[in-house]
Amino acid sequence: MSSAIRKTSSPRETRIDRAWASGRSRWIALVAAAVALALCIIGGAAINATLAGKPTAVDDLLFRAISGFRAPWLDGPSLVLNQAGGGIIALFIMPVIAAVVMLLTRGVLAALVVLPLRPLTQWAVESLKAAFERPRPPHREIAVALSSYPSGHSAVAASLIVVLALLIRRRWFTLIGLIYVIAMGYSRLYLNVHWFTDILAGTALGIAIGLVVWAVAGGIRSLVLRPRSYPRAFGSRWPTP
Repeated sequence: MSSAIRKTSSPRETRIDRAWASGRSRWIALVAAAVALALCIIGGAAINATLAGKPTAVDDLLFRAISGFRAPWLDGPSLVLNQAGGGIIALFIMPVIAAVVMLLTRGVLAALVVLPLRPLTQWAVESLKAAFERPRPPHREIAVALSSYPSGHSAVAASLIVVLALLIRRRWFTLIGLIYVIAMGYSRLYLNVHWFTDILAGTALGIAIGLVVWAVAGGIRSLVLRPRSYPRAFGSRWPTP
């Protein structure tokens, strides 16, 4: 890339380039994703093998602590997060809004990357739930289906935040995203629909999916941008002739 092109690049084009980082960063992301996925699967297998799906000591301790703490000001936010992570909001509204924002700020590919996150994460979660069939905690505050491990709400939240954080690359957004993922996990505990280890596994699964989708999309982008010309809307400056 010539220095002349670098100097004439707009701030938007610079942000787009930074959103996809280098090939080395993508390989690191894939390795981290493999570790996170392995922890999720091994954790579920270990719980089934040693405890037959029953809660761990940490699960039981946190369940008793949170079940004994009820506050009206937490009921509403927990129910809102329940809808945000698993209802029509998570399925359609949030992905579409995120895709539009990415289209306007990071290009077409960034928008396309966001859209398949929800169905891909849902498929992975349901597959693992069917494999482990862990019973949910007792005294649930809301009606829920399927088994407990891993947490689908935590996985959906983590996958979306990971991808958006990697594309936006702003500390303030990463902090807000981290708070959102933590709040989502706590809300599942507060509503008595998941054990703590379910939350950890769901978060790990979501991180893995987010990293893989981002890395694969970045690799595809680097291959597509090799020709001498390409649509500017795809998301970067023109390559050096």
